[in-house]
Amino acid sequence: MVSESNSNLPQELLEDILSRLPYKSLSRFKCVCKFWYTLFTDPIFRALHLSHFIKHHAFNDSVFLRLSFPTTSYGFYMQNYKLFSLSNNDSSIDDTFLPRVKLLSTKFRISGHSTREFKCLPDSNMLSKSSFALAVGLGYNSITDDYKVVRIWSVDTGVYTTNRMEVYSLSTDSWTRMYNSNTRDFDFADDCFALFFKGTYYWWGFRRGDKSTIILALRTGDEIFHKVSAPDNVDISKPEGRSLAEWKESLSLICCSGFGLNMSIDIWVMKGSGAQDSWTKMQSVTSLLLEEPKPLVFWKGDELLLETCGGEIKSYNVVTQKIKNLKIEDRPVLHSVQAVNYAATLASIKGGTCLT
Repeated sequence: MVSESNSNLPQELLEDILSRLPYKSLSRFKCVCKFWYTLFTDPIFRALHLSHFIKHHAFNDSVFLRLSFPTTSYGFYMQNYKLFSLSNNDSSIDDTFLPRVKLLSTKFRISGHSTREFKCLPDSNMLSKSSFALAVGLGYNSITDDYKVVRIWSVDTGVYTTNRMEVYSLSTDSWTRMYNSNTRDFDFADDCFALFFKGTYYWWGFRRGDKSTIILALRTGDEIFHKVSAPDNVDISKPEGRSLAEWKESLSLICCSGFGLNMSIDIWVMKGSGAQDSWTKMQSVTSLLLEEPKPLVFWKGDELLLETCGGEIKSYNVVTQKIKNLKIEDRPVLHSVQAVNYAATLASIKGGTCLT
């Protein structure tokens, strides 16, 4: 690691103490001295900090909320966005950074973990007048220590329309087409990427034949989508009434049933490899007295975030059964919400431009 510390403490002890501090503290401490600034950018120290974080922090301690809302300018309809963060110690939701790049004026979606850096990816060889991107997902390969972006394209060959897949590698800063992919067997809609969890991408897809909704899993380093059966007699066809999220270190499926104020929320947890009998119902949430709540993600362990039909964000504790309202300052009247769990670490996207 980095040497020449001026501290009275042994260097190994100092580095061990610093590696256990939260990301926000280290971000401030970079200004203390040149040694600490250099230390916090050292790959070995970053790996040590990430290791401590994984051991002592829950993945769902922090949440990003993306609010999309329509506006008109000079007679043109535009979609605008606001990004908010919610951490473990917050009682309200704070407005946070949003990269100011032109692409965000057309479509902006969080597809995975986020840092205070951004990077514009190189153009794809599949980009043409006869193609358009259907879906994007972000994940991390712990074996190769590399971030991967999966992108699915709809391509018009002139004879037929098909889906094709490519993967971007941060380590090589390039795209690679996956020729053996079975993406042509499924349809993908906007916002179909659910989450990346324990080395596997999860997507909402549709069978090409009967258009029924299915869950698709794509393991890191794999080119093939695998179908994950939903629990028996559970309807996952309504985007506003379903969610895949991490809960208790497992993949959970949150589904709504019923109508109006009588709607209930069932929470299922996957056990094992994803076979049909691997889902276990953990809880049914009833008597919420909320009209058609939309399940989002879990926060702080047992807090289930919900969006109401009026646009409010509620936090429901599935253990204590208490519900509270989370206040969002300057919340647009008409909007839709996307929620993503994130982990704030020292991981860098190598060459990205740091945001202020």
